[in-house]
Amino acid sequence: MLSKLQHLVLLAVIALVVPSVFTHPVVAYLSTLLSLFFIAWNKKNGLLLLFIYFPIRPFLLELNPGFKLMGDCLLIVLFLAALYGFIRDRGSWKTYAFTGFILLFCLVGTIAAFQTGVGLSAIIFQNRAYLITFLILFIVGQWKMNKEDIRYFLQLSIVMGSILSVHGIIEYLFSRTFLVPEAWTNWNLSSVNEMRVYGLTANPNVLGTYLSICLFITLYVLSVAKRWRILYVLASILMLGTLCLTYSRGSILAFGIAFIVYVLWKRAWKMGAGLILSIVLGLFLIYYPAGIAREEIDAHTISDGHMPDVPQEEVEPDSAPPPNERSSAFSNRFKEIFSDDIIEKSSQWGRLYVVFKGLDIYLMNPVIGTGFGTFGDSATLSYGTPIAERYQLPDRMYSDNQYIQLLVQTGTLGTVSVLAFVVAIFIITWKRRKDPVAPVLFCLTLATLLMALFYNVLEEKILTLYFYSVLGYFLTKERTPHSLEK
Repeated sequence: MLSKLQHLVLLAVIALVVPSVFTHPVVAYLSTLLSLFFIAWNKKNGLLLLFIYFPIRPFLLELNPGFKLMGDCLLIVLFLAALYGFIRDRGSWKTYAFTGFILLFCLVGTIAAFQTGVGLSAIIFQNRAYLITFLILFIVGQWKMNKEDIRYFLQLSIVMGSILSVHGIIEYLFSRTFLVPEAWTNWNLSSVNEMRVYGLTANPNVLGTYLSICLFITLYVLSVAKRWRILYVLASILMLGTLCLTYSRGSILAFGIAFIVYVLWKRAWKMGAGLILSIVLGLFLIYYPAGIAREEIDAHTISDGHMPDVPQEEVEPDSAPPPNERSSAFSNRFKEIFSDDIIEKSSQWGRLYVVFKGLDIYLMNPVIGTGFGTFGDSATLSYGTPIAERYQLPDRMYSDNQYIQLLVQTGTLGTVSVLAFVVAIFIITWKRRKDPVAPVLFCLTLATLLMALFYNVLEEKILTLYFYSVLGYFLTKERTPHSLEK
């Protein structure tokens, strides 16, 4: 009989390693089917597999396109298994009644999209983007999570965060020419983005979000652990240094504020001290040395005549400093947020332009908006928007602001629905504020709301995976009230 850890390792090998070695899509499809068979013995390991799969999904897709449906299949099967429990315990539906606001939001966006003339495939695509990780709320909420389950979840996040951090540093040192898919090596990036770590997530902001979550988990475990403390210290330093190399301002600001709120709420002074230690050592042991090492490697590569000829697009308004000023690049990224030049250029064509243009469109469609697939969501990026000519918009655009996207695509009704969902979370959290998970849920919600100013958070798979998992765990009636602190 396999232990829980042995079963998880075997499941990961079947689901992820085998299709990565044998890269025909059929192998990935067969591995997915075999994985679904294996999780019948341990559904919770199927859940843990998702926390391995989603952070490295873009990388896996480069290795084997057949990985594309694995996450969806796992989530749907796990949801159907959890649904059986809901059917047996009909009273539990009352606990999740407020989640109907998200379904109402999707209904509004779908109806508006049909009225606007968005294609059916684009509508289905966008609903899937919003709802697929939403299912995990019910999966986690229906299952009884014990102390061992929580320990596996925390340790897995720390291990994955450390792996992605090491890979990110290697990527940074070798200018995205080593241990990355060839397609990523040939990306046409502006100089400001070329200096950022994209990692296995293939996106510096997504990597910044993921490392912020993993850093919080690491600091929490460090504050309560009695063994292996030095390993947790090293992991936190590694994650903090790599997080700085992503230059992800939105993630750092949002989770930085949320972390401060958590420390003050819980009076978790050990975690606060751990963060300060991680910042100091992360900057001086990872961030600054990595910048110096990269300059030396680049100089050596150029002198040997091996520098790849990668075309660079025009420098973005907040362009990167020259190599000899890399040490101040991190602080410059934050100073630029409020610079007059950046604000002016952003108003002409950038985040502020998207907001102002979105407000104009919202005022013309105030009730239910223009619908999914019309203004800056994933469907718009993939399928284009039918309102491009009417409102002088790019055919394919991404809003990078969840709030304006909600207003434009779902109008007042859809936006109020999402707002009601958030308010319900805060009310539930306040009523159970003595629960040890309450501050975690509150601060994660706060970080998500802050990040929504910079990103389309409802479509971000890693963030929503963790958010809905914590929410589901908080809602379940059968868990041990103080299991996190034992």
